[in-house]
Amino acid sequence: MERIPLPRFHFALRRRTPPARSEKVEHGSKRRSLYLAIGLAFFCLTGFVAGGAKLLIEYDKEQALRRSESDLVNLTRVLDEHVARAFGETETALAELARLIEDRGSLESFGEEELVQPLRSKASHLPSVSYLQVERTDGSPAATSIAPDQTTNPPRAPIRQRPFSLGVQEGIQIDPPVRSPYTGEWVIPLSRQVFDESGKYLGSVSAAISHAYFDGIYRELALPRGDVLQIVHSARGLVLVQHPPLDAAIGSPWKSVRNLKDLQGEPGQSQSGLDRLGTERLSAWRQRNERPVLVSSSRLTEDALADYVPHRNRILVSSLALITLLAALAMLLQRYVHRREQDNQMLEERVRQRTAQLEQVNRELLSFSYSISHDLSAPLRSINGFAHALEEDSGDRLDEAGRQHLRRLKRASLRMEELIDALLRLSSVNQHALKIQHLDLSGMAQEILDDLSATQPERVIVSHVEEGLQAEADPVLLRSALENLLGNAWKFTRDSQPALIHFGGRPHGDENLYYVSDNGIGFRLDHARRLFEPFQRLHQQEGFQGSGIGLASVRRIIERHGGSVWVESAPGKGTSLFFTLPRPPALVRRPREREQIPGRTYS
Repeated sequence: MERIPLPRFHFALRRRTPPARSEKVEHGSKRRSLYLAIGLAFFCLTGFVAGGAKLLIEYDKEQALRRSESDLVNLTRVLDEHVARAFGETETALAELARLIEDRGSLESFGEEELVQPLRSKASHLPSVSYLQVERTDGSPAATSIAPDQTTNPPRAPIRQRPFSLGVQEGIQIDPPVRSPYTGEWVIPLSRQVFDESGKYLGSVSAAISHAYFDGIYRELALPRGDVLQIVHSARGLVLVQHPPLDAAIGSPWKSVRNLKDLQGEPGQSQSGLDRLGTERLSAWRQRNERPVLVSSSRLTEDALADYVPHRNRILVSSLALITLLAALAMLLQRYVHRREQDNQMLEERVRQRTAQLEQVNRELLSFSYSISHDLSAPLRSINGFAHALEEDSGDRLDEAGRQHLRRLKRASLRMEELIDALLRLSSVNQHALKIQHLDLSGMAQEILDDLSATQPERVIVSHVEEGLQAEADPVLLRSALENLLGNAWKFTRDSQPALIHFGGRPHGDENLYYVSDNGIGFRLDHARRLFEPFQRLHQQEGFQGSGIGLASVRRIIERHGGSVWVESAPGKGTSLFFTLPRPPALVRRPREREQIPGRTYS
């Protein structure tokens, strides 16, 4: 018998090449971008922490300054009330003494003791006044409230020692502070000139407000060290009183950032600002309209911020600690990324090595498959041919047992050849280059069912194919998958009356779900895992023909497209086999992802 040569198949195996230089450059660029992102995040967080600390420090500083300003404003108001009462009571006493002299019409009408008595009486009711005095028209003292035993100076001091200026003036006059000619203490002279009804100058009445009176007020207030209180002659810009006492400051020009002319006409109002008296200070002042007297209080800025500085230091230390922690975290993250990158590189290298090993194994398996095809198919066909020749030539000389053995030999050789062809078809699935096209699955399924009906026209099959089912897939591979699925449904509904086959589908997330269901023999689900393995058959004893390669091919075809396949069945209840295909654009990346991660568990 002539030996029929098998056609030789030539396969071009693709070798996985190592990563190109562009891939290494891309990895380096990604690494630099990641490091840049870590650094940028660190600097942003550092800036946020520093900015937050700065805002908090500025807020605390502003609050501390505001508290001090509020204290100074309140202190100035209290002091202003004392000054207004002291000056007001003194001015009232001088006005009453002036009216007393005006009523008499001259100083000569008074005896010495007659003037001294009202002066001492009123002075005793004025705690702020050191003494009261009446002067003649030539400026010489006519009477004083100072008793002879209260001073070391003569009761009638020389005119050159009097603290009051000459000249015709109306109303209460406030002169610069001087040393009292009687006690030697600092006093503020207040004077009022007296005229009769005709306007003739009769003399003057005067008072000396004592600095010691305000010193007592300062002690009662218990002011912090460094606070300075001043009473200022706003018209002349001179310091009348200062606490703590400082002789060099009394009677000197008042140093303020505010112009005294700007303060005129602001009675009862409080002002706050910065005052420099050699050092930076906070100051507040209060001006009244009824007299040219301004009250001022000031505090060293350093003292105002005394409680703020420790809090600021705590904020700075906390911010520095937080920034240090962020820097440590950034370094740890950078090291972690570097270590992960090294691990990934090692993993990629192992993957490349394993891939090379798998490709080598694949090439060996393909070579083995081709050897089976070329080296075993020919002997099997020779065995089959010789079996035919033996049956034709010597069949009548064999008994029934010999002829039965001969027929089994022929069937076994044909079965072996079918398995070899099925194995080659299974291996060809992975070698087939995908050509993705838009497919009409409804039309394709209907064609396959029509072809099956043509092979067995005597069978009664009720089939239903849903309209409008479409997919993006390789037409050759997907037709092969549908042929296997519909062929199995056709085969395993052999004993169903009537046989029902249904092909349908629906959207399923970012995939399309398709299914083939029948009312055939079915099987137990605990055997389903074997269903998609090559050469695994569940119904060998029931007389159903097959190689056990069909569903294994279906699984490989669907997974190559990035989909999944699973089955639901029960004995005597039929079978439903489901598979999914991704929709664009997931269609492009799904096959690659399926090669890198484990697939769905089939049950």
